[in-house]
Amino acid sequence: MDSAWDKLKGHQEQRDLFSRSLANRRLSHAYVLAGQDGIGKSRFGRLLAQSLFCRNSPPESLDACGECRACRSFDAGSWPDYIEVGLPPGKNEIPIAAIAGSAEKRGREGLCFELSMTPQASERRIAIINDAHRMNAEGANALLKTLEEPPAQALILLISDSPDSLLPTIRSRCQVVRFFPLSTEDTIQILLNEEMTDSEQEARTVAEVCNGSITSAQQLLNPELRELRNTLERGLIKLEKLNPIETSREITNAIEKMSSGTDEQRQNTQWMLRFLGDLLNQQLRKLTQGDLADPLHKRFGVRSGADLVADLLDRVLTASFQIDANSPVKLVLETLFDDLARMMRIGPTSAR
Repeated sequence: MDSAWDKLKGHQEQRDLFSRSLANRRLSHAYVLAGQDGIGKSRFGRLLAQSLFCRNSPPESLDACGECRACRSFDAGSWPDYIEVGLPPGKNEIPIAAIAGSAEKRGREGLCFELSMTPQASERRIAIINDAHRMNAEGANALLKTLEEPPAQALILLISDSPDSLLPTIRSRCQVVRFFPLSTEDTIQILLNEEMTDSEQEARTVAEVCNGSITSAQQLLNPELRELRNTLERGLIKLEKLNPIETSREITNAIEKMSSGTDEQRQNTQWMLRFLGDLLNQQLRKLTQGDLADPLHKRFGVRSGADLVADLLDRVLTASFQIDANSPVKLVLETLFDDLARMMRIGPTSAR
């Protein structure tokens, strides 16, 4: 019998973890599925939920037949015991209404209220919060109350590519499950199977630089964004020797050239910052693995390099927040690259 899990590439270790927890009757009430964007965390969460609802899979197994009434209803988005929320289109945060209800019906609608209801068609109610780190303060505090006294037979899955941005009190009440980038071969298969490209060579070219993220791969299929990433990679390696203003000007000009308006310029700037974060995360992994062949090791020593890259990543995250807050793109990038050059010259914060 085919399984709904056949649709998922990678993450077998994480599936095995949940299988063992289910078989041992030790499934927690809340998990954070953590890892970079575009690697399949949300799809994994939905498959986990579907498996727990499936009528044809033994209770102690983690599988979904895709054919029973529960699976068909789940696929159609009509299973009554499943709730999913996330960022509304065009918004930068998850509103409290999605978590705790509108002002007029606070506490009488929303995800927390839905979770408190008795399951209608199965043994449990399951909720997924996509981009959970984007909850505003009110929403996060409302969720915290539910996590402190979780409803019986409720399961909450928080999907996040920035788990450190979650309230520490929320993290402490969840089990954090780490997800890792897709392999190059899995990425190629997804790009071809989902018809994002019909060229195996193009799929391989993109898969080798997208850091295991389908979201990044989709953007890199745009030749302009692919060239922007290449420009950024060259600039990062040479940044310490160059005037950072020249580096920011080169990146800003490339973004302006490929953008048709202010909104698209901000979107492309966020993609540039995502690429920069990806490059730094790749560097962090190479440092910890002792890959001295990488050219950035000429600047980042193995002893202090990890601390320095962590500082650089924090600075990139700040720039992303500034773009979200509608700060001027040119000013944000000038300040960012000036700070990165300075930090690369003087080393990690912990060494100062």
